Amino acid sequence: MAVIVDQVQTLLERRFQEANLSQFVKWDYSQFLDLSWGGRELFVEVVLTDGSALDEAEKLVRQTAEELAHQGIELDSVVRALWEIESIEYSGRSKTPELRQYRAAAEFRVVLRSGSRHHQVLVHVFSGAIDILRHKLGLNDSVASLERELPDGHLLNEMVAPVVRKFLEQQLARGGTGYWNPLLPPYQVDLTDTDMSFLLGQSTAFDELRQAISDAFDPPVVDSFLSSLSASGIKLRDFDAVLPELSNMLGGAYRKSETFSTSASNLYS
Repeated sequence: MAVIVDQVQTLLERRFQEANLSQFVKWDYSQFLDLSWGGRELFVEVVLTDGSALDEAEKLVRQTAEELAHQGIELDSVVRALWEIESIEYSGRSKTPELRQYRAAAEFRVVLRSGSRHHQVLVHVFSGAIDILRHKLGLNDSVASLERELPDGHLLNEMVAPVVRKFLEQQLARGGTGYWNPLLPPYQVDLTDTDMSFLLGQSTAFDELRQAISDAFDPPVVDSFLSSLSASGIKLRDFDAVLPELSNMLGGAYRKSETFSTSASNLYS
C-alpha cells in the first residue's frame, strides 16, 4: 500500500538526515515503489550527487532492508550516483582485456566526476562505428589525406569524442535496476556500429516504446497500471512479462499513411 511506501520513505529520509548524508541525496530523482501492490515488496532507488557518499549510503539502505525483512517486507534497492563527464581523450588503438592483442577499435579515456569523486573509464569505439560516422559526415573520400596531414589522433578526437560524450551521457542517464555503474569492473564500455547507428538517428519504434513506458508511469496512470499488473500476477521487475501490458499505452495522433503500432513486443523486437 501507498502508506507503507510513504513510511519507508520517511524512515530513510530521517536516517539519511541523522547520518549527515541527506545533503548528498537528490530526492526528486530518487523513487519509492510498491512492486506487489500490497506493501510487502518494495523498490527504492536513492540517487546521490556525490559519489564519495556511496559506500555510507549503501550501508544505510542495506541495514534498513535487513530490519524491514524481520517485518515481512522485502526491500530491493539501487543506490547510485549522478556522474558528469569531465574529459574525453583519444589514447590510441584498443587492446584486448589481457592487453596482448590490438583490436579494430579506437580507445578513449574518459574522466567522470560525481561531487568530489573522480573515476576513469575506457570507451572502445569499433572501426565499424567510426566508418558509419565518417559516412554520415561525408568524410569517406577525404579522411585518409586528412589523417596524414593532422597530428596523430587529432581527427579522431574532433570527430568521435563528441559522439562518445553523447553515448556515455545516455548510459549514465539510465536509472533503476538496469543502470550502468561505472565503478564496477571492467571499467570500460564498447561503442559498436549498432550503437553508432542509434546515436545518429534513433528509430521510430524506439521512440514509440519509450513513450509508452513513460506514459505508464505518469502519475494519473501509474496506480491503475500497477494494480492491473498485480491482478494478473505480474511482477514489475519481470520485463518480458510486463512488455505486452505496455501495448495498452500505445496510440496517439498519426498523420496520413503512418502505421499505428499495437504491440509493444513487436516494437521492442
